[in-house]
Amino acid sequence: MTSMNQASCISFLLCHFLLVNCSHLRGPFKSNISIPALFVFGDSWVDSGNGKYMGNPNPSSAYGVDFKVDNQSRATNGKTMADFIAQTFGLPLPPPFLSLKKSESIQFGANYASSGCGILPEIKQYTFGNCMVLDEQIELFKSSVKNLRKTDGLSKSLIFINMGQNDMDLNKKLQYNASLDMGQYLAKPLSKRLQMLYDLGGCKFLVSNVLPLGCRPFSISQEKPATRCVERLNKLASQFNSYLPQMLKDLQSTLSGSKFVLLDVYKVFEDVFSKPASYGKCS
Repeated sequence: MTSMNQASCISFLLCHFLLVNCSHLRGPFKSNISIPALFVFGDSWVDSGNGKYMGNPNPSSAYGVDFKVDNQSRATNGKTMADFIAQTFGLPLPPPFLSLKKSESIQFGANYASSGCGILPEIKQYTFGNCMVLDEQIELFKSSVKNLRKTDGLSKSLIFINMGQNDMDLNKKLQYNASLDMGQYLAKPLSKRLQMLYDLGGCKFLVSNVLPLGCRPFSISQEKPATRCVERLNKLASQFNSYLPQMLKDLQSTLSGSKFVLLDVYKVFEDVFSKPASYGKCS
């Protein structure tokens, strides 16, 4: 997918799920909603380079070819979903938090995401290199937003979470019971951590579900399924995703002044995989 088509795709998602006014979509749009800052939590899909500051090597020499940012190492050759969201709201790209010096401000937000990690703490023992699970990312957030909590800046900021795929990728290694509902097993701890972020001052949340894991080129090359995709992995993703709408609705109804919005990336990627030609060709 070309950068412009990817940008249009993200723009469409934001239009649909954040209910902002958009002009004809031919690239990233600008929202008429103002948010002061963007705080990002997640894995390699949104990590903007924290791994580099944890001593991890650059995942690939190809990454960064189309989008070079000083002092950052990311698992993509272009921008992440978090970058497009920041652009939509006219914000600077959220810097990897570990790249910041103590004197540097996070007035416009920061990125705490960590490639390879997930929601469950036990995932760390199976990942390649160093990473920060969601609990550790939240601890960094807690220590860095003390000044913002004194104003209403944090409550008006957007908190974006994209996490869960690594937990499901490692479900075999973690030796979960085959009859265990993996979706519920992950949704409950995620809900608890969203409440933690709310208690720290966050009010506006954009929570992404998980893409069709079995349709990734990596999954197909590893498992070589007889079908188009690895249905076992897609089922895991669907199980997790099925819990999110009600979970977010329950959180919003119980946490005063909060707003939780679901970003349905599963549907978008499902469309891309089933109708790739409609999204353009790589140049």
